[in-house]
Amino acid sequence: MKAVSAFYREIVGLLPDTGQPFDERRFLRFDTGSCQLCLHRASKPNGGRQKIVLHVASVRTVHENLKAKGLRLRPLENEGDKACFDISDPEGNRIQFWGDY
Repeated sequence: MKAVSAFYREIVGLLPDTGQPFDERRFLRFDTGSCQLCLHRASKPNGGRQKIVLHVASVRTVHENLKAKGLRLRPLENEGDKACFDISDPEGNRIQFWGDY
């Protein structure tokens, strides 16, 4: 949880919700604006990985901000009139940023 929560705070730039219901070593809730992202430590190892999709106002802006933090990123993908790109968190979970260019 420590590495994953640091990734979402420091790299992705999400702010932890001020009303955390549990110890951060077990559960962490981030305020993402219109919804919340909750990270929960698994009770046993999970070999399967999940993909988290975050809708953002400007994919290009998020891409540029993450690149400026030193992440090596693939170019933006065209999804019709939208754009997206994927990264991985320290646990190997895929995160996709999707929305307007």
